[in-house]
Amino acid sequence: MQESVNSHDGSLAQETASVFGDHFLPGERNIPAHQRIYTNRNLRMEGIHAIGFDMDHTLALYDRRSFEQLTFDMAVTNLIEWRGYPDQIRDLQYAPDFIIRGLLVDKKLGNLLKMDSHNYIAIATHGTRVLSREERLEAYRNRQVDLGQARYQSFDTFFSMPEGSLYAAIVSLKESDPQGEMRRIEVSQIYDDVRSCVDKIHRDGSLKAVIMKDLDHYFVADENLRPTLERFRAMGKKLFLLTNSEYEYTDAVLSHLLTTENESWRELFDLIIVESKKPDFFLEGRPEVAIHTGDHEGRDYCFRGGNAAFIEGFLGHQGDEILYFGDHTYGDILRSKKAVGWRTAMVIFELEREIRINERRSHLNREINDLMGRARDLRRDRDQLHLLLRAMRRRLEDPAPPVPSWAQGFASRELKAFLARSPEARQQHMEELEHTLAGLDFLLRQTVGRREVLERRVRDAHNHTWGRVFREGSEISRFGRQVKEFACIYTSRVANFLHYPGDFYFTGLEERMPHER
Repeated sequence: MQESVNSHDGSLAQETASVFGDHFLPGERNIPAHQRIYTNRNLRMEGIHAIGFDMDHTLALYDRRSFEQLTFDMAVTNLIEWRGYPDQIRDLQYAPDFIIRGLLVDKKLGNLLKMDSHNYIAIATHGTRVLSREERLEAYRNRQVDLGQARYQSFDTFFSMPEGSLYAAIVSLKESDPQGEMRRIEVSQIYDDVRSCVDKIHRDGSLKAVIMKDLDHYFVADENLRPTLERFRAMGKKLFLLTNSEYEYTDAVLSHLLTTENESWRELFDLIIVESKKPDFFLEGRPEVAIHTGDHEGRDYCFRGGNAAFIEGFLGHQGDEILYFGDHTYGDILRSKKAVGWRTAMVIFELEREIRINERRSHLNREINDLMGRARDLRRDRDQLHLLLRAMRRRLEDPAPPVPSWAQGFASRELKAFLARSPEARQQHMEELEHTLAGLDFLLRQTVGRREVLERRVRDAHNHTWGRVFREGSEISRFGRQVKEFACIYTSRVANFLHYPGDFYFTGLEERMPHER
């Protein structure tokens, strides 16, 4: 009877597997890694009733080279015409691959800094010149950076990339000719001037006016974006837009990216908030002002200003019933999470490139990890042998010295055997051990040297100066730590949600202490 049941179960399992294989979506492992959604904190989409989106660099993905080149060029013009910088800065070239997200600028010294997860400086440049370890230690010692000081500012968004490149180029220009036209401008003044000029072209609408004339040139279209939003709605989720951009610009961009022949982009959203003034929107906000768009049967659903409480009241959901997508760790993710308790999804477009490079260099990363383990073992053996030799030297002429209490295992056995020898034999044995110690030192240097070569190859594949966005050596970078701490989930673009069921349960990997790995 039992054999018959087992046979039936086996046939059923085979039949079920066949049906699943033919008709069900593939598992997450079959989704390309750069299109997956990654989880820091478990998130049940079933419990999410409202989903909000930032626009710039979240729903609307810019063509980075075109957008950043335009920003760079317009900021240069403003520096000359508005801040009185010498005309020679027109010759500066935008270096799109120089800056990565998550860097700090030290306004006082004219340096750019990459931090590890503990806020120690891992890499520093003065302008575009990489500082040596000695120069870095002279400027900062080996201390944690106090990020609360006004001298430090962070480049956390794509909007920061062109101003970071321009800032570094101007500092380098000044340093290259101390008696030149830039001598009257203090290094400590440069960042604030660049920042104000970039702010100006955003604030006065001149940058957006150029973009709106050629939207195809400045944006990356994603054919899966609208279907993703439509599926969210089909699952009963309320959608809202929350952006700092003005309505005219928002309408132009999203009409270009989301409007179809039959439906406006506005039909996708239950609520639209423009000119939100994030992050203040999550802290205090302003009174909301209705913008009449002439659709949604005359019902006001588009507003300027407002605050988070207004959104929650309008939609009838609050706190962790709301998921908000953004690209800015502070303005979008941290504030919405800490101030109002929304769940957070961070869109990190450069994640696609970083994952692809990691996949191509996976064999190097495996060898690096192996070499790190080997070096750790060699250091332990070398240091143990060095300690043992020091104890032997102290007892070389002593006729009957005691074995020290700290000597255990191998060290205890070696010392006992050593002390049982004659002084001449002790000397010979020590010379043999010193030869072994020299061999361990050589192997360690070879191992570390090989690892450094491979790490340089991996770093150069990502960014010649700064390496990976999310890591610094074997540690997570400051930016990586921010993503891990502030974003419940993260991905490279909103449309990646189309690969997942609408009420998917996103679960993170098991967290482990070092002793559990």
